[in-house]
Amino acid sequence: MAELTDLEGLSPPEHLFTWVDVDEHLALLAAAGRWPSWLCAADGWWDGIELVVSPGTGAEEVKRWLDEAFGAGSTEWHDGTLQLRLDDPRQTGFTGTPVVLSIEPDGAGEPRRVPLLREKHITPQLAHPLERPADTRFPGDVQLVAFHSFKGGVGRTVHAVAMADEVARRGGSVLLIDADLEAPGITWMHTAQGGQLDFCYEDFLALLQGAENGSWSTAVDIAATYLPNQQVGRYASGGRVTVVPTSRRPLLGPPRIEPADLLTPGRSPYFLTEAFAALAARVNADTVVVDLRAGATELSAPVLLDPRVQRILVTTLSHQALAGTERLLRQLGHRAPALQGIDPVSSVIITQYRQDAHEAQVERARDELRNALFSSLRRPPEDPQAEADATDEVDSSLFSEPLLSPFREELLALPSSWDAVLRVLEIGKIADVLEPIVPARGTPEAPVTGVPGTGVDYTALRRQLAETAQRFIYAELEGMSSASGFLVTDPLRRLLGDHRTEPPLALVVGAKGAGKTFMYTKACAARSWNAFAERSGIEGTQLTAPVVPVLESDNLEYDDLTTQDLRDAFVLSHTGESGQAVTSQAIKDRLKEGLSTLDARDDIGWRRLWLECLAVAAGARPSADGGPEASLTDLGQRARAVFVIDGLEDLLQSLDNDSKRTALRVLLIDVLAWLRSLRGRPLGLVVFVRQDLVTRAVQQNSGQLLARYEPYALRWNKEEALRLALWVTAHANALPVSVAESQITELSYDELIETLIPVWGWKMGTEKSKEARSHLWVPAALGDFKDQVQARDVVVFLAEAAKLSIPQTSWDDRVLAPGAMRKALLACSNNKIDSIQQENQEVGELLSRLQQVRQPVTVPFGLEEVGISAQDADFLVDSGVFARGTDGRYWVAEIYRHGLGFGSERRAKVLWRR
Repeated sequence: MAELTDLEGLSPPEHLFTWVDVDEHLALLAAAGRWPSWLCAADGWWDGIELVVSPGTGAEEVKRWLDEAFGAGSTEWHDGTLQLRLDDPRQTGFTGTPVVLSIEPDGAGEPRRVPLLREKHITPQLAHPLERPADTRFPGDVQLVAFHSFKGGVGRTVHAVAMADEVARRGGSVLLIDADLEAPGITWMHTAQGGQLDFCYEDFLALLQGAENGSWSTAVDIAATYLPNQQVGRYASGGRVTVVPTSRRPLLGPPRIEPADLLTPGRSPYFLTEAFAALAARVNADTVVVDLRAGATELSAPVLLDPRVQRILVTTLSHQALAGTERLLRQLGHRAPALQGIDPVSSVIITQYRQDAHEAQVERARDELRNALFSSLRRPPEDPQAEADATDEVDSSLFSEPLLSPFREELLALPSSWDAVLRVLEIGKIADVLEPIVPARGTPEAPVTGVPGTGVDYTALRRQLAETAQRFIYAELEGMSSASGFLVTDPLRRLLGDHRTEPPLALVVGAKGAGKTFMYTKACAARSWNAFAERSGIEGTQLTAPVVPVLESDNLEYDDLTTQDLRDAFVLSHTGESGQAVTSQAIKDRLKEGLSTLDARDDIGWRRLWLECLAVAAGARPSADGGPEASLTDLGQRARAVFVIDGLEDLLQSLDNDSKRTALRVLLIDVLAWLRSLRGRPLGLVVFVRQDLVTRAVQQNSGQLLARYEPYALRWNKEEALRLALWVTAHANALPVSVAESQITELSYDELIETLIPVWGWKMGTEKSKEARSHLWVPAALGDFKDQVQARDVVVFLAEAAKLSIPQTSWDDRVLAPGAMRKALLACSNNKIDSIQQENQEVGELLSRLQQVRQPVTVPFGLEEVGISAQDADFLVDSGVFARGTDGRYWVAEIYRHGLGFGSERRAKVLWRR
């Protein structure tokens, strides 16, 4: 507890007019943990202040602390009574209120605490959260969702109705309670629809308040008799919404009975929310959605302060709404924090902003609210899954991400009736905003797979996935096998679809691990362009040109087909000469000689050398007089071909001199331009190249070059990463119920999520747990701050998680166990750092410097802590490694943070235990 010198940061109040101000400041000091150890309780009255102190506490000690807490000169002795000064500008002398000291009796217990914003008893316990409910779940495993807003008119009711409607659409049964006792909105909608008002929220409160023995059974029984008459809407899913309006009273006015009136001794502090759950269970509802009164009011506090309630706060960008929402979130986090993995987490929805006008304001608001949401999280005091600790930030980041609901004109003037409002909500797609926080999962038609006891051998499936994914980590080891298959991505689909009748002249750009070599090897394995298109499901391709490899990765391994076989076959079929064509090593030797002999400014010489490499790869040896241009022109008159080049990083490495940069720049620009100039476009060329090499070789206008070939760039967003994970698992025959690989590209996003449930479950825990959803956790863990996920990272993750899942036999409803998935992230992060250091010199060097920082680093951090410049930090921000917060500190993407060995501030604190 605080002593005399522990009050820094809490200024004395500017004015003390009455005992109310004294009482308020004492409560503030108690909540901040700034009371001295001898102060046991405090209470204010109109005629004085009572302080309960421990035996042996002297009056002078109390006086000194009061002067410290309320400001020097705040106390004086008058007629033997200690008095605390009050402000009265009419008086020149001392005006005060008496301070009475009472000794704490022996065996005095702690006073009962209740879930109200202003607690009746001011004690040191205010520094700690309220006592948690006896049960971690509500009766009947009912889920409670409460919508609240600090300010009215922000769209709270609209989103509450949308939530109830969406749960019902998914087959859930919802009890929708209009608990706004002063300005009900749902009640008016229900009445305008002609809905029954047989039983209302005020009726429920009155019955609960008068119930005997502190039981809710009578109130629940009576309510259950009438509520079937108050169902609204019709749902093909079998779901339903039952409305509990606010009141049946014809006249407006304050409520006769308030929720706080129910918090009497002998009852659970969470009597109201538990009664809600009991009522829902009685009428066979699985979800309760409550629309609360706006503001910092005790009308809403008993619901908001139950940590088992999923609390959703709605705000606009106005300063008052944002500031109030942030403050309320922090108070909820102090009084009733959510235990991560046990309780539902709080959420914030930012509404009524224009995307074209408020981008900067939205980002600032999200940053502030993220921190407030995070402050409302705690970790259980004894977490049996210690293995999850290292990846807590992924969960915390997901849980503390505000949702965005931009301005929609349809919501400016809502119609009056229920059905009409739902039509407007559907047009505005409000349900899409709520999707990440809807408590129900999936549709009733979702495939039932991975059910315990169905005879699925998950150990075998895990081994198959681990072995297959391990082979796929390096495309050089698997790609040339015709049996390995491949996932048709949008860039590949566009590349093939854009070149059905003429050969492609294109760059396929991507980071290391994005799948460039894999696509290259699949083109080679198909042997011809039309066969490649056919295997990819692209119809109508008329181009029958053979694929002719020119360069390939040094690490490429072969099965039944080699790149040399393709060159030999082309030479035989288009020159009539048998025998081996020039080897890739011979081509590399030509290029290495050019690097040592050609002037770095000799663009023409480099173009001729590259064209010579294409010609010899096709068996068209340049003549002494015409050169490679003539040989390729002649070849184009006799045949069609698609040249492919990969493995440039093996040859050019880090582009550490002008000759290498010129060589690559000429290939990417001049060679493609020359081939494009050939009449009839007979010859194609696809160059697979890392983006960092492009930007370093083409130092002027590289942005224009990259933009030209952007449709074919290999970038994996979160949805594509999930699709790849499903494809690898299906290809490994590791799904409990098989899915055709060809169907995976056609799955909608919702279907994709459902199909992945047998792979890693609906959540990072049991389905009933409050853990993060798996399909959100995986991309968040593997992605950078540009929302990009590398294909190799996905495959490494699957290989590691499957291997670590093999001994975890207790998880018999999914292939990948949650603990194994969390541990796999650590391996992925180390692999990521190693890959970046090999592929990207600038980023790699900065990551190496960050790894060498000796003192412990906790994210977020200032640049002075890690010893890099603002320019370097900006570069890492542009690369997706860093993100800069509004406070100027820097965050590190999870896929990098673990490999760097940095700690995290965004890890929920451990709940204080008595």
